[in-house]
Amino acid sequence: MRPVVVDKIASVAQHSELGHELRLSPDIPCEEGVLVAVRVLNNKTRYNQLELTSGRMATVTQGDVMVGALGHRNALRGYSGHLPAELAVGDSIQILNIGGVLGICDSANPDVGPPFDCEVLGTVLHFPYLGERIGVPARAGERALDMDAPLQTDGVPVIALANKIARIAWAMMVRGEKFEASRLRPA
Repeated sequence: MRPVVVDKIASVAQHSELGHELRLSPDIPCEEGVLVAVRVLNNKTRYNQLELTSGRMATVTQGDVMVGALGHRNALRGYSGHLPAELAVGDSIQILNIGGVLGICDSANPDVGPPFDCEVLGTVLHFPYLGERIGVPARAGERALDMDAPLQTDGVPVIALANKIARIAWAMMVRGEKFEASRLRPA
């Protein structure tokens, strides 16, 4: 177990309640959602931002130490990649999206250039047992979402937009126009 101070924690780790001072393990389980600390090895001028746990977008630069989650990604714009079969400290993986998914890049869209290469530093540990120094690998989505939790809106209406047509419909309703779905054609 070794201590590390991280510069950026990707939004994929949002509900893991991590601080910037973390403990890392060299034992890395290659499972989807395992949180891993990496050091960024290159700079990019396009597709170079990471969404942080606060929702803020931050520019990623060479030398940044960040936390992301192992996983796979299928994409048309950006990077597609897969979960590595095994991983050790010092291995190289790539950032696959702005949310912080980490994996082995299989294909890249030429419009955004090659992905960020990263050196694996170790698995992020969390310590669930009060008074014990036994760390277990931290995981994204470890706690199930409470679907019965009350939604506190304090009387403010909530509008959820699912796709482009829904956004157009909402804009038309706000302007007081009549919405006819049959007139709209997806792009």
